[in-house]
Amino acid sequence: MARTKTAARRNGPKKEKGPSASATTTIHDAASLIDKAHTLLAQSNFELAIKFLERALEVEPTNLEARELVGVAELEGGDVDGGRLHLLKLLPPHTAEPPPTPHPEKEKIRKGKGKQEDEEDAEEEEERQMAVTALVAMIEIWMSDLCFEEAAEKNCDALIARAMSILPSDPEVRLSLASIRMSQSRFEEAKQVALGLYNELDGKESFDDSLPALPARLALSRLLLEHSQHLEALDILSTVREEDSLNVEGAYLEGWALYLRAGAIVENPSLLTVTSNTKAASAVDDKQEGVEEEEEETPMSAEECLSESMRSLIECARLYSEQDYVDEGIGAHVAELLEEMEKKGVQPAMPEDDDADDEDVEMT
Repeated sequence: MARTKTAARRNGPKKEKGPSASATTTIHDAASLIDKAHTLLAQSNFELAIKFLERALEVEPTNLEARELVGVAELEGGDVDGGRLHLLKLLPPHTAEPPPTPHPEKEKIRKGKGKQEDEEDAEEEEERQMAVTALVAMIEIWMSDLCFEEAAEKNCDALIARAMSILPSDPEVRLSLASIRMSQSRFEEAKQVALGLYNELDGKESFDDSLPALPARLALSRLLLEHSQHLEALDILSTVREEDSLNVEGAYLEGWALYLRAGAIVENPSLLTVTSNTKAASAVDDKQEGVEEEEEETPMSAEECLSESMRSLIECARLYSEQDYVDEGIGAHVAELLEEMEKKGVQPAMPEDDDADDEDVEMT
């Protein structure tokens, strides 16, 4: 009997056969699905990553990491509205407070270096970029949909601080910082952020891989115009126009910047002298440093600025119509500016290459 009882205790009661805990969670638990999504996001496979993340949310609807990642994936994949809807659910009243850190695994310490160090560094950089994309998107939500909430300013400051701690030199993070400072009426700080970013881009040619994406350059141009930095804005816009001549907003901002520049010259004619003196001083410095002196450009007069402005705005109106552009504000403003200039008798400038084209035709 003793042996029988001992054997029974050792063997234990017979268990019913069925799926084990590990078998039921291997594929279907949220953590595994999120890990797979991370791999897909690092490969820019947003469509498949979204499917894994949506499955993770079905399994665990309150998982903030999955919600944040699917929002980022939607944004990166081009579905801005879908991404915003997911990110909105990370904010009050859907949650008690914003998620404390973006993607917790990004904060883990990597111990040692192995053969896959470069791949890990690239993956970590990709994760950092996705993190700031999510943070910037949440800032935009707080500054638009939730701008009247009492906690809006505090949360924007917290989110931008986290974004700056992850990628302090990222152009979109710095533009978000400038926007926040503008909303707080801290205009000089916003101006310094915009000029600091412009100075880093100054002198870079169109199609330079180190230039920010077109939307970021357009946002920078708008910010520079808000601070009456017309020439700096036009400098940035020239790269946008060369890279995408069909960009409606680029044509609009170019025309608007030239219009504002004309008004500034009328109010303060010394701007032309200041520009000339600055160019002359720069030429002297270049000569002293042994740099070849370039042909000095004569600053455009107010009349020339208006003429060039009208040309850009006419082109913008044409592109706006052809593309059925959705921003009605741009269309209305362009129509208003063109009507005003027509009443003043302004004639649009002719494209610079027209004469050259005519000569080519005659020679042929």
